[in-house]
Amino acid sequence: MRRTVRVFAAVGPAERLGTAIASMPAPVRRTLAQVAARTDLGLAAGSWQDEDGGCLVANAVACVGATGSGHADTLDLRMLDAFPQMSSRDLNTLIVAWDEATAQAGATDDPAMRELLRRGLAWAGVPLAPTVTPAPPGDGAGVDAEVAASYC
Repeated sequence: MRRTVRVFAAVGPAERLGTAIASMPAPVRRTLAQVAARTDLGLAAGSWQDEDGGCLVANAVACVGATGSGHADTLDLRMLDAFPQMSSRDLNTLIVAWDEATAQAGATDDPAMRELLRRGLAWAGVPLAPTVTPAPPGDGAGVDAEVAASYC
């Protein structure tokens, strides 16, 4: 049986992620730049099960407002529905590159992951948006939804 050895040192984490981002359709690249800019979207794992962020795909889905039609919809399916020009292979490429780059960089918290995402986007030539920290939701009915939508 043949064994494959992955050599992380040959390609740096920003280049690894940037290569994957560069191959994505333009709307996906723009959405990833929005994810990188929003400090209210957690990138560290642990909260994705509740759909309140915690992974790159969950945050991209949140940015485009792709809601599922039921509990059977997975984040992956919502991502593919939100970006019809993206193939499942594209999505897998992005997820694997993100996982490998964060492991290689030792990025385990939000600031480190956000910086890695920004560096990957810059490597891919994607214009970076300024970092945004949205205000906590107020009690104005309807206003918060419009404000939240304007961030993505």
